[in-house]
Amino acid sequence: MRPNITIVIPDPYIPLDEYCRRTGMSKSTAENLISYGKLPIKPKGAQKRGLVEVNMAALTVMVLSECDVSLNA
Repeated sequence: MRPNITIVIPDPYIPLDEYCRRTGMSKSTAENLISYGKLPIKPKGAQKRGLVEVNMAALTVMVLSECDVSLNA
């Protein structure tokens, strides 16, 4: 029987600057990953120049889907 693991995402969205600070990634690298679709962000809608927020929930799911893990919500 496989164990159940609970993953808590305390901040579902964080500003791009905070993401770069936490990961040590340069802002230009993060912006490139966003443009390539490798770093999910919160949709800005009509605000083209609004705050860019990284979608940590989607990023967590994306990373877990690359592992041999079954995801049940």
